[in-house]
Amino acid sequence: MNSLDAVNFQSLNMVRDELVATIEDSARHLENFVNDADDSDSLQTCINGIRQIVGILRLIQFRGACTLSEELLLTATDISPGSSGAAYDKRLEVISNTFFVLTRYLEYIQQVERKVPVLLIPQINELRKMRGEPAVSECHFFQLNLANSPEIPDAEPLDLAGEDFSTVIRRLRHMYQIGLLGLVRERQIKNSLALMRRAMIRIQRLSGKSKALTQLWWFANLLLDAMASENMSLLETRKMLFGRIDRVLRQVVANGESAFDATPPRALVKELVYLLALSGKESDDIFRIRSSYGISTFPYNDKDLGSERDALHGPSAHTVMSLAKVLQNELTQTKKVLENAAQSSSQKIDDLDDFIGNLHKIAEILSIVGLVSPSNILKEEIKRIQLWKLQDSGPDNSELADVANTLLYLDSAVAALEHAKLSDEKLAEANKVAQKEIIASSELSEAGKIVIEECEAGLSLTKRALSAFADSNYDTGHIRNIAKTLNTVRGGMIMLKKDKAAALLARCVDFVDGVLMDQDPPVALKELLETFADAIVSIEYYLDSATSSLQMDESVLKLAEESLDALGLAIEGES
Repeated sequence: MNSLDAVNFQSLNMVRDELVATIEDSARHLENFVNDADDSDSLQTCINGIRQIVGILRLIQFRGACTLSEELLLTATDISPGSSGAAYDKRLEVISNTFFVLTRYLEYIQQVERKVPVLLIPQINELRKMRGEPAVSECHFFQLNLANSPEIPDAEPLDLAGEDFSTVIRRLRHMYQIGLLGLVRERQIKNSLALMRRAMIRIQRLSGKSKALTQLWWFANLLLDAMASENMSLLETRKMLFGRIDRVLRQVVANGESAFDATPPRALVKELVYLLALSGKESDDIFRIRSSYGISTFPYNDKDLGSERDALHGPSAHTVMSLAKVLQNELTQTKKVLENAAQSSSQKIDDLDDFIGNLHKIAEILSIVGLVSPSNILKEEIKRIQLWKLQDSGPDNSELADVANTLLYLDSAVAALEHAKLSDEKLAEANKVAQKEIIASSELSEAGKIVIEECEAGLSLTKRALSAFADSNYDTGHIRNIAKTLNTVRGGMIMLKKDKAAALLARCVDFVDGVLMDQDPPVALKELLETFADAIVSIEYYLDSATSSLQMDESVLKLAEESLDALGLAIEGES
């Protein structure tokens, strides 16, 4: 079961010219109205055109495009001639963009020969937002019968180790919220997902297999894992989904353990299942979920949809192909000028200003068609060429060869674009030339960066040692050196003047020496060890939050402090 329907392309081909003409005519009348806010006749003609668009799309049963046009009609009908203001201008902008998206979608589905209505969800939600309506979920066009739920796998119950339920669930929700905040801000995405998943796993164990809400925690845990491993797109609808899970957690915190018996919201479950199927991740749990709900393999995954979304909002195929031909001609002429210079005795370019002007034009066109990195490379090359003006003699052979190599690379990138569909991976490959890692590495001062990297390595080593300690039935040989490692990390924090983190790490060392290395460990060692690991993970997340000025998110340390409080190790003066 999936959101794709069989497409009657014959019907689309019969009405396409009329449909596109109506869309363009409506867009033109909207533009007239934008230029003259008192021209109510143009606005009404635009609205009448949208009604005609809705009728045609209903007739040929294009559900996604029809829904988009219906939302467009409702939003356009709300416009009042003579109005003004930022919100009013934004509404007109969104309506205008919708005409473009609708035209591109019709062109796109004829290219790929299938309907993908989920691609229109972001634009549908933009229109709904203009009217104050709630957003529709990504699974809006996905049909699913939730009657046959999969069996939840067994998980070892979470021992509270003497803590009351409310304290534990509040701490686990706090852990989830720290990760969620990072996700919403799109910072530390990998670690944010890991932190949220850690909380979900613990909450699933706390809830127990028989409770109704356990299904929600299990599905969320699997999706967070898939988001990280498959590098799924971080869309606004997905941020909202994880926010809705937090609202369920809030009810558990407010109402206590009995809240675990509440039935999980069906819309939330449906969206989680859809995204698990869309992720493309292969695992026994996801296969069991898909089998229980009767979900066949999707003809696309999240990565495919990401490329198709970019294609949908990019320039039209006709525009790109036209510009690609212009680029080929310009590059050919530019290479000829370069060849003539190389063959001349002076190796000078006759009109260097004109040559540089042509290169600037090529760079701009490259940027327009989406070849951003090749455009940037050419702009850097232009800076070098401009230095030739200062030379009495012409450029030497090596300089001419470097420019020629750049032009050959650009020629290849344009050729790949010209012969590929808009969603072709060659465009992405061309853009990978950008040296993102080099740019990112310069964000931190070198000395501070080295300290942070060493501290992160120390915490990673500590986590591996704790894992080996637990797996070996608590053989202290695996953790013999972690107190020394944590003290080294603490020294790094002192160097960076992070006193709170240093104080927390000192308490971590005390826990290792006083509890983990004790030959007579406490009965609830397993749960104490997990709580201690929470503190280590939160300090690691804190380090990962470092900015270019070595500032870190101090609020994250609250989770480490809560975890150490639970172990009876509150920082002196703050217990």
